[in-house]
Amino acid sequence: MQNPYEAEQIQDIVRDGLAQVLGTGADEVTPDATLVADLGAESLDLVEFRFEMETKLGVALPKSNVLDQLATALGGSEQLYDERGGITELAAEVLRRSAFGYSAEQVHAGQRPYEVAAAATSAHWAAFTHALFDHLPETCTECGADKAEPAASGKAICAGCGAALEAATGDEVMAEGVRAALVAIGHAQPVG
Repeated sequence: MQNPYEAEQIQDIVRDGLAQVLGTGADEVTPDATLVADLGAESLDLVEFRFEMETKLGVALPKSNVLDQLATALGGSEQLYDERGGITELAAEVLRRSAFGYSAEQVHAGQRPYEVAAAATSAHWAAFTHALFDHLPETCTECGADKAEPAASGKAICAGCGAALEAATGDEVMAEGVRAALVAIGHAQPVG
């Protein structure tokens, strides 16, 4: 099924969710404001945000991160970090090609993993969340229809019968993206 959401719809939902969790105005949650440094998010805030998005949209956001998925795909983390613990160019390129949509200015070789996490913005989470809906089933298991639409609740439903639709999990989408990035940059065949 085709993604029933426009990117802007998901951006608005993510922005409003972050504003609610962080107790700020939605106008403060700009696309380029980093969640940690600019908006003051702490780890518990991010857990609450994740729960809110999963509940509202009916999706499973990732429990791992791109670097974890990359280590799994490569069969270890040896190619991910330099001698000082910063990420390698390979890791940075995979992050830039991920559904999060990091730019070269936001993620580059030599950054520490915590600096990569600190670079996350509402736009990154909106892009990834929107990408989840690109992974809906081809047809409805209830009626066989092939069109989805957003329900008033925010969840994706079948346009034919109104049945709830389940997208691939965030970890599945992230793993698929990591494998595709490795292939696109001509890296040796991933392990997983």
